[in-house]
Amino acid sequence: MTNLALPSRSRVVRRLLLSALLTLPAASAQTLILNGKVSNEKTVVVGGKVYVPLSALPSLGVQVSSGSGVTSLTGGKAVATAPSTSTPAANNGSGGVNQKASVSGCINEWLFNGVWRMRVTKVMPIKDEAGYNYGSGWGIAVEIRNGTAQTIRLADTGIVYNGAMNLAFSDGDSWAKDTREGWQDKTYAKLPQGAGFLYTFRMYPEAKMADADVLAKPPQKFLLENLKKIDSDLKNVGFTVPDPSFRVDLTCKK
Repeated sequence: MTNLALPSRSRVVRRLLLSALLTLPAASAQTLILNGKVSNEKTVVVGGKVYVPLSALPSLGVQVSSGSGVTSLTGGKAVATAPSTSTPAANNGSGGVNQKASVSGCINEWLFNGVWRMRVTKVMPIKDEAGYNYGSGWGIAVEIRNGTAQTIRLADTGIVYNGAMNLAFSDGDSWAKDTREGWQDKTYAKLPQGAGFLYTFRMYPEAKMADADVLAKPPQKFLLENLKKIDSDLKNVGFTVPDPSFRVDLTCKK
């Protein structure tokens, strides 16, 4: 009778581990948004469950400690971010653009509300060249891109032609006057996934000001309103933040 050699215990264990790994569902990475900003970290979906890296938790005020096979999470106050090296804008007091709860960032920083990606690329003094007799003002150059997997329009997702846009200043003043030339065409343009456009908002004071006075009054913040409204015909499109409007601090740059 022939003796059949049985596999060693360690070989059996290795085979079982290999079999288990091969049967695990594939993991897929997803974009992680922390407090309205896209993080460098990624979440991973395994078996229908979303896993967030521990390294992302301290920015939310969660203390993480690991050791001896135990991971401990402790809630607390959110960690303060480092102050900007540029001169901060003065507080405008209660109400106004400074108090708007929006997706916030600096010049050149991409902001994402779950539907649109937006950034301010440049702030420059301008003069009315369209014959409105508005005089001098400030131009806010922006770039907007479709952040969804579908073809959508601004007008169908809360950014409308006559929506609010404001410039805020350190003295508490704010401007809302804008010629909006060509803006209506932008709000109704169909943009495929990842597509976008450049546009410059041309904003002026309510009452015409001397050129020197405008130059001596640089804007501090820019607000672009995004109503929390999605056309009912759009499926699987939605905001990932409580207030999808964009607010950009024009005193800092990334």
